Amino acid sequence: MNIRQDFARIAVILVEPIYGGNVGAIARIMHNFCFSDLRIVGKVPEKNDFYLAMHSEEILENVNTYSTLEEAINGLDRVIAFSRRLGKNKPVDFTPGQMAKYVHSLPDSKIGLVFGRETYGLTDSEAELCPLRCHFMANPSFPSLNLAQAVALALWEIYSLPWEEKQKGKKYYNSASGKELDEIRNYILEVMHQCGFFQRRETINWDAFLAKMLAQLNPDKNMLYRLRQMFNRFNVLVTGKGLGYELPNSSSEKKENKKNSELNNSCSNASRPCNPDT
Repeated sequence: MNIRQDFARIAVILVEPIYGGNVGAIARIMHNFCFSDLRIVGKVPEKNDFYLAMHSEEILENVNTYSTLEEAINGLDRVIAFSRRLGKNKPVDFTPGQMAKYVHSLPDSKIGLVFGRETYGLTDSEAELCPLRCHFMANPSFPSLNLAQAVALALWEIYSLPWEEKQKGKKYYNSASGKELDEIRNYILEVMHQCGFFQRRETINWDAFLAKMLAQLNPDKNMLYRLRQMFNRFNVLVTGKGLGYELPNSSSEKKENKKNSELNNSCSNASRPCNPDT
């Protein structure tokens, strides 16, 4: 697979950009580094400054627009937000170099790179939609980068990662899709709810924590199956009832799951919770 084909799986997402000059410059930057999927949340700025997209007009002609960030990231497997803000509510997961290695470690995954508004970046609710965060180190007294500059730095890091590092780096083939991560996250939250885990006044956003943990873990499909099996067992031990878990493709594990399902039903009728494997 050539670079252009590989990077077609990576979307550059701009949230309500104000200046056409930035959008035009970003189109040119994307062309420079072999990216093609540009998505804009909100209205596309006036085109009077799009001349900065020199010889990159095709990217602007094919831009996709969305009403919300949630719509723009729909169907993506991993989402990384870029922010200059540091704080307990917006923890940073990657330096730009680490971000590039992460992107290359997921050759089968569709990835979104999210950039906030020129004025105030992303709202808290938008940031929560992005499990992973990347931060550019800059002058502490003047850390805010121009939008097009930030996109250029991010795409250059991905494009220029040395070939040797790409080959040596760990690869996560057959990684869980974004939809599958959402499903296992909701499954775990449901088990936590049924087991009485949550307190009346929670100080931790467990939904966001699980989303971040799963994105960093990069589980494959077999690992998802085992996570479901593990949390189903927790639920049986605490409540006496099993939620069940999806069957994998292998016939041997289908038989195992059928056996455990039958045991789960017997456990739910027992006077006390029991282990479905015993």
